Amino acid sequence: MLTDTWVREFDLFTPAECSTVRQALDELRPHWIQRHPVAPFFTLGASNYFDITYNPMLPYYRFATRFNPLLLEQLGWFYERLTQGIAHYLGSPAQFRPNLGMPGFHIFLSHQSFAQPKDLTHIEWFRSKGKAEVVGNAIHCDTAHLVVDWGNRDGLELENPISITVSIRIPEAGAGLNYWEFGRERTDDLPPAALREFLINSPKHYHPYRLGCMAIHSGLRYHQMAAMPKMLPGDERITLQGHGVRQNGVWQLFW
Repeated sequence: MLTDTWVREFDLFTPAECSTVRQALDELRPHWIQRHPVAPFFTLGASNYFDITYNPMLPYYRFATRFNPLLLEQLGWFYERLTQGIAHYLGSPAQFRPNLGMPGFHIFLSHQSFAQPKDLTHIEWFRSKGKAEVVGNAIHCDTAHLVVDWGNRDGLELENPISITVSIRIPEAGAGLNYWEFGRERTDDLPPAALREFLINSPKHYHPYRLGCMAIHSGLRYHQMAAMPKMLPGDERITLQGHGVRQNGVWQLFW
């Protein structure tokens, strides 16, 4: 099992394999969903925090049915390597939950708005994500494992989730994750108006991503995507994003 202290990172894909994945994503570009009205931020796949939380249309399960076969058809070898890597490094087999969205992709194309996005709490981000004038960067603890429909919960270890990032393209100046040394246990008593100020004024750490590596953490500490102040024209930040929970000794992977 993971400890909650450090982001752990494992080599998984070569630079050439990452280029192959990028080419496959280009072939799937008609299926990218732009998630901001102006900024070129896209997802590919069913995303719980866009397609379940604060979304009354609840398209997540429909998107999972639509996108999962496309991802497997184009990138079956990639997803097989992902499950093998998790099984190898975490010591338990891994599989994809049939009714849930498979781990999918964040795609950020070069844009000045990603240089200094606005720090927001999770609730503030949900409420502003449709506003063209706000490019928000949520400081959050992951709750995906609490909002998806698990169906049969026998043996489900919801108290020990994992969050997964695999870097496919990284801007010339780098990309990474900001994280804090605490989770909601330090903030649940704070009123909403004080939460963002508390987080912004608390010490944070930076974990740089490496191309082709799988970064894993529990998701239970506060974290956010690091800003990209030196993004150059043509730069891209593309990552696989996913979560997992063990059930009867098997990691159930989803997004």
